[in-house]
Amino acid sequence: PHLPYHEEWTVANISRDEATGDLKTPLSNRTLAGVKCQWHPTKVDCLELERIKQLTAMAFEAFPPSNPLVTHPPPATVIAKIVRFEWELPRIEQETRAYQMLEGTGLAPRFLGHIHENGRIMGFLLEKAEGRPASFPDLSACETALGKLHELGLVHGDMNRYNFLVTDAGAKLIDFECLRENASPGLMSKELENLRAELVDESGRGGGFIFHGDSD
Repeated sequence: PHLPYHEEWTVANISRDEATGDLKTPLSNRTLAGVKCQWHPTKVDCLELERIKQLTAMAFEAFPPSNPLVTHPPPATVIAKIVRFEWELPRIEQETRAYQMLEGTGLAPRFLGHIHENGRIMGFLLEKAEGRPASFPDLSACETALGKLHELGLVHGDMNRYNFLVTDAGAKLIDFECLRENASPGLMSKELENLRAELVDESGRGGGFIFHGDSD
């Protein structure tokens, strides 16, 4: 539908009239919720990110912004993860907190800063760690990484082979939307026991988007 660009509004509720079938787009101007966990000093405007490739519904690869605080020297590309709808906000909130707890542990890609829209924090920026999804031969490296996570009292909560990134420095973990704090030993044991089956799973669960025709 056509939406006005010269009016002040933040929310458009799009629906279809049951009688006529016409689209209805009532507008409202209210303050949008944002991520409350703001622990990193760097904040990047979402409009500064040049998208390269969509990875999942919320994450994409991008060229780094011109912000000199992101990292020096600047990386070739970065990973951005952004809220699209308000119901996704708790997931980004949890993951932002997870990266705060994992800062400096080497268990996850480096957190480069928060992404904002007119000051509202709506996502985060990560380094693009070079690696590949895990498979069964990587069991030992994945057990080591998962064990270190458990030593911090955390369980990942969404363990699948695509949430491990096997790098030259060992296995890293990604996608912490379901991370649980102060986890019980039972939950940790169950997650570790399920790891072997997850590494041989070929269903594609957790693999994000598949772009047919990509050359890389």
